[in-house]
Parts: sequence; structure tokens; C-alpha cells
Amino acid sequence: MSTWLMAAGALPFILLGALHFRMTVVDLKAPQKFAPAKPGLLEELQNTRMNFRKDLKNFWLTYLGFHFSHSIGLMFYGAVVMYCALVRPDIFGDMTVRLAIVIVGASYVFMARMFWFIIPLIGSLVGVSLIAIGMAMRF
Repeated sequence: MSTWLMAAGALPFILLGALHFRMTVVDLKAPQKFAPAKPGLLEELQNTRMNFRKDLKNFWLTYLGFHFSHSIGLMFYGAVVMYCALVRPDIFGDMTVRLAIVIVGASYVFMARMFWFIIPLIGSLVGVSLIAIGMAMRF
């Protein structure tokens, strides 16, 4: 039962990451989901770059790149937890691994609360809660 709870807790991270990835791909062709609501701002973002380096792409592409890396991070985190739960449950015997997994999941809850909106907050909260409950039942 604990193994399945941990695996179920990984699912919201994988699904949210995949959805985020898909919306980012769509925005490469037709900016809509992550495009600014203020008229004209998208064009400004596409016509400017960050001061960080002169060889950077425009700000809009840099912004989409951050969305891609965020999506991949969510899916990777979920996949690692899922793999550990279903294939290598023995790895949860290590307290450092358990702490790291819960801290990363909790950090997504914190970021969702501080910077994002309700859907990632609920998904992250449900996911990390299931993972933590599964771990508590196991050890």
C-alpha cells in the first residue's frame, strides 16, 4: 500500500510537468498560454534581450526556455519518485533520500503558493502529501 501511495504521489508532478511542457511547445508557435496579457508587451519581449550576455536570444525565448526546464524538472522529479517507489523501494530506507524527496516536493508547494496559482499548489500539495504518507507507512 505504501509503495502505491508514493507512486500515486509522483503522478501529479509528472502530469503537471507534461501539461506545462505541452503548453510551452504550443507557445513556441502561437504565444497564448504564457504570453503577457498586456497588449504589445509580447512584441517588446521578442525584441529585447537580457543584459546578462549579448549572445542571448530574445527575452521571450529565454522565458520559454525557463518554462521548458521547469517542465522537465517536474517530470524528472516525478519519474525518480515513481521509479524508486515501484522498482527500488529499498532506497527509501536511506533517511537522506527520504528527506531530499520530501524537501523537493515541499519546495514545489512553496513555490506554487508564492509565485504561481491554485492548480500547481493543489497538485504539489496532494503529491508530496501522498509521498510523505507512503514513506511514513513504510518506515
